[in-house]
Amino acid sequence: MRSIQTKFIILILSCIFICSAVIGGAGIINAEKAVDKDTAQLMNLRCSELAGDMDAMLSRIEQSVKTLVVFTDEQLESVERLKNDEAYLEEYTKRLESVAVNAANNTEGAVAVYVRFNPDLTPPTSGLFWSKTDLNGTFQQLVPTDFSKYSPTDTEHVGWYYIPLKNGKASWLAPYSNENINVQMISYVVPIYRGNETVGVVGMDIDFNIIKDTINDVQIYDSGYAFLTDDKGNVMCHNTYPFGIPMSSVDESLIPLTAELENGTSGNSLYTYTNEGVEKKMAFRTLNNGMRLALTAPLSEIDKSKNELILQIAIALLIIAPLSVLVTVAITRRMIKPLRELNTAAKKIAEGDLSISLTQQTKDEVGTLSDSFQQTVDHLQKYINYINSLAYRDALTGVKNKAAYQEAERRLEELMRQGCPEFAIVVLDINDLKYVNDCFGHDFGDMLIMDSCKLICKSFPHSPVYRVGGDEFAVILEGTDYKNYVELLERFQTAVDEYNMHNDSDSRLSIARGIAIYNSDIDLVFSNVFKRADDAMYQNKKDMKDRMRQDV
Repeated sequence: MRSIQTKFIILILSCIFICSAVIGGAGIINAEKAVDKDTAQLMNLRCSELAGDMDAMLSRIEQSVKTLVVFTDEQLESVERLKNDEAYLEEYTKRLESVAVNAANNTEGAVAVYVRFNPDLTPPTSGLFWSKTDLNGTFQQLVPTDFSKYSPTDTEHVGWYYIPLKNGKASWLAPYSNENINVQMISYVVPIYRGNETVGVVGMDIDFNIIKDTINDVQIYDSGYAFLTDDKGNVMCHNTYPFGIPMSSVDESLIPLTAELENGTSGNSLYTYTNEGVEKKMAFRTLNNGMRLALTAPLSEIDKSKNELILQIAIALLIIAPLSVLVTVAITRRMIKPLRELNTAAKKIAEGDLSISLTQQTKDEVGTLSDSFQQTVDHLQKYINYINSLAYRDALTGVKNKAAYQEAERRLEELMRQGCPEFAIVVLDINDLKYVNDCFGHDFGDMLIMDSCKLICKSFPHSPVYRVGGDEFAVILEGTDYKNYVELLERFQTAVDEYNMHNDSDSRLSIARGIAIYNSDIDLVFSNVFKRADDAMYQNKKDMKDRMRQDV
């Protein structure tokens, strides 16, 4: 016959093993889910930020070329005169040269700029072509390519002209090597039309190394890296594979990866693949020029923290289980409450609730289990909070960033679908930031951004402030601030004026702002409200410039 003490020990052991299985299993499962989710969020966010930086660089190049296109089109009197008047053709080309060279000099990585006219209308070497003879040199005028020597199908020599015309729109051309200055280049070309007639093209060649250097500087985890392909999976920049080689040809295991890249984005998840026997995970995005930017890392490095956490939980359970043998009948009742609390906590964690606090403290194995479990949950909560703070906070100003703004946008759009929320958007833009950066340096420009941000936060103390661009901020007004928006805008202008009174001319702030109030009759989506606020801001910016000219 077994003693009551033995029965109690058996009962206690049974309870401990059951609770340990529930708590440990729930902790491991929840830890795996939480870490996997945070890893996917981290890699996709990092990839999106990198893609945003790359797209911003490409957009600046596009803007330079489009500015030259506008000037070229405005200066053209007529296609008929361009075709029949040689003196006008020469004078027109001469007028474009200084603007073209100036645009190239102010474009990051530009190595050549050209304006070429339709060879069916003008001589085959008409137009202008300025290029650097080496990367550190200045732009020099060169003889444009003679169209009469090449067939329109000769993409190697004149594809830069005929491909954009065939596409009928501005086009990014695939990278190619310029052996004259030993550099890889990528070209952006815009066709010009007058009516239904082709006038020519405006284009700029960019040193591809400015893109490659950005890609090669990226590192994630211990050995993770970024790479670049075209939309067919051909390598554009990779730390292992040569330029132009199809990824599917270097390793058969990469054939599914090539097909996945054609989808354009990994969304919120990660794509798992095997390369040279190593299992990896990848996040990727499509750039404005159609290339695929990918961020990849070995699975072993990604899961390192998760595996360590699981091991810690497993070790803790293995230690606690043998110690439970020492539990006696005298403390059986004291064990009931802590075990119930642990069981409740495990259920909350299984449901995704990490805001638990174990209050029943006992100086025994159950107490040790409670402490270990609480520490594990606390560490996991801190890790999640840390990841979230990185994801939604602007590093320079400390206010919320573009990702946080997009979360607010989704929240308000949901409210717009459910009813008629009251809110307004204020868009603010720092004037002449580029001039400050160019004249005084980016450190001074950063100080200007931070001072502007402080004024904005001070003027709208109860509303969230978002930095949505380099020099652009957005404030979402709700509740009392929404009703008092006129007073807040006046307070903001007063703050700017007071700031400028106490600073010299070099440190003064000029901030354009615009506001739009949500109107359910015209605003179908959140972006409609933002667009109206943005337009109002640009109108305010124009008015400020007009007043400045009048004062001068």
